[in-house]
Amino acid sequence: MESVGELLKRERDAQGKTIEDVAKATKMSTLIIEALEADHFSVLPAPVYVKGHLRTYARHLGLNEDAVVDKYLRFTQQLENEELDEWDAVELELHEEKKRVGRRWVWAAVAAGVIIVAFVVWWMSGRNGDTPEEVTSVPVTVTSDPVRETVAEDTLIEWHKLQLLAVATERTWLSVSVDGEPVADLTLARGEERQWEADESFQLDVGNGGGLELYLDGELLGTAGTGSRLVEGLVVNESGMSR
Repeated sequence: MESVGELLKRERDAQGKTIEDVAKATKMSTLIIEALEADHFSVLPAPVYVKGHLRTYARHLGLNEDAVVDKYLRFTQQLENEELDEWDAVELELHEEKKRVGRRWVWAAVAAGVIIVAFVVWWMSGRNGDTPEEVTSVPVTVTSDPVRETVAEDTLIEWHKLQLLAVATERTWLSVSVDGEPVADLTLARGEERQWEADESFQLDVGNGGGLELYLDGELLGTAGTGSRLVEGLVVNESGMSR
């Protein structure tokens, strides 16, 4: 079955376009386009950004965006299923080992209880002379260690964080604050990208506003500004981008 990367490359070739042509028209870097066509999704940012890039590429080629994204999701699901099959065998072996360890601890606890009862009887006999009174043994309840018998399941609480991806289409200086805290002051070359996460918002100062694309949770917001002008106090939050 044709992969999503093969589909994009075939359609681009059919339209007589080069990677550079697509990069210029979509404002995506050539590195991103090459990774998409080679199905090398692991070298790209989070899946939400991969879907955003795929929609942009599909739109440029005149393909159905939803169909392209759906093809990508089926591809990644197949990879996950193959990995799960490998892990199932490992987890089964770990489960059996835990059961064996649990049984050994139960028998060890029983043996320890018997030894303790025998010691108490012997000690009481020594204190009462040669004819010890009848000693009523105290039942010892032996319980296995629940920590070793069962494996607690972790409860995972997912907190939604805003994800910002900055892609330089031209060389630009960039300063970023996350939730009011400065986190980056750097220069990006053409084709470079950086990613940050925030609970509420991002604030950016950009030296070349027209040379920086911003994506929020995988959706293209646009460029930070127009032309090569300085942009100061650009705020990005769940509502979008504002100054």
